Amino acid sequence: MAQNPLSRPLTIRFQHEAQVPPQDPCRLALIRFGRENRADPARPMELTVALPPLVEPVPPELWLADEPVAAGFEDGVGYSRTDKVLFGWILLNEADFNHDMNQAAEHAYDRLLAFHRGRGFPHLLRIWNYFPNLHQEAEGLDRYQAFCLGRHRALERVPLTEGELPAATAIGTTAPGLLVYFLAGREPGVQIENPRQVSAFHYPRRYGPKSPSFSRATLKRWPDRAHLYISGTASIVGHETLHTDVLTQLDEIIENLRALIRSAGEDISNRVGDPGDLSMLKVYVRHAEDTAAVKARLEATLGDQAPAVYLRGDICRDDLLVEIEGLYA
Repeated sequence: MAQNPLSRPLTIRFQHEAQVPPQDPCRLALIRFGRENRADPARPMELTVALPPLVEPVPPELWLADEPVAAGFEDGVGYSRTDKVLFGWILLNEADFNHDMNQAAEHAYDRLLAFHRGRGFPHLLRIWNYFPNLHQEAEGLDRYQAFCLGRHRALERVPLTEGELPAATAIGTTAPGLLVYFLAGREPGVQIENPRQVSAFHYPRRYGPKSPSFSRATLKRWPDRAHLYISGTASIVGHETLHTDVLTQLDEIIENLRALIRSAGEDISNRVGDPGDLSMLKVYVRHAEDTAAVKARLEATLGDQAPAVYLRGDICRDDLLVEIEGLYA
């Protein structure tokens, strides 16, 4: 079979549903968005995330490898892989953990960390975390803080140091279940931090007993072109939330994205002049009624051809109204 003419191990893009081939031996993942989580061990390359689209239609994400993919489901983890990259996921029922997000997160990360390392892909490049009711409190912590605590304990046992933390997203969904999925490689990426922000690893304790464990972005140099995987990015400067209205928060996010692109160096900045040049933008909006204004401002700033989708999701702090993740792949 002919290889991908771009000869990269992976490309990721939005693809309209009607243009997605029903069968493709090089499909590493197909990720859709809806009102419930769906994951089928018999089709481990496909996921649906419980993030309702706010602007229809929302095309799925299509991850294409440059060679045929092997896939399976083992030890509660669905996966697909080539010789160079590994995609994997776990979907947990919180009832199995007495609805304790701390325990569920620790279990999920224990499983995933053992899985990707055990299969020869020791380096996490990007990870996504989705679960409902981020701000519901129990025993003095909200569920996002409890998630961070459980994740931190699992990472400490590996151990995974600050400089090895991947780019990440954590967003509140509309349906039960903790869904975590990831991209891992045989060789590491480069952690990118934002000079406008304190590393999340060094947040003050008032944000939770354990800091969020992620880098602001991961730069991965493949033989012919670099990828940039940008974490969920909010209106935070230093470690403080800035602004109380959604549009000013959006403007601050765009400045943070620009800073990350510059910090990635010439590998990226020679190809990506502005966030609108990224391959993909996912815009998470807390209040559905803000969508039209957010879309209009983003298009006015980045152009109406920017590859963005708009999804209903809760953000990690209750004073944050919008968040954007991006990638260049």
